[in-house]
Amino acid sequence: MLTQITDKACGPLAERIEQSRMPSKMRVNPAVFDCIRNLRTREIADGYPLLFLGMELVASEAVPADDFEFVD
Repeated sequence: MLTQITDKACGPLAERIEQSRMPSKMRVNPAVFDCIRNLRTREIADGYPLLFLGMELVASEAVPADDFEFVD
């Protein structure tokens, strides 16, 4: 699941970076959010926001488990 999201996001993210339009956040399904949060527990414990691909990661029930949304 995490690999699919990463693969799906890299192309559109690269295009945005080339256009100087780096998103500030990335919305993902709560199941994806929990998976990444479990991998990054130390950073969260230290008070840092959950970052993924250079953006803050936000959980949203509106996002399917195999998809994402960029937030400007």
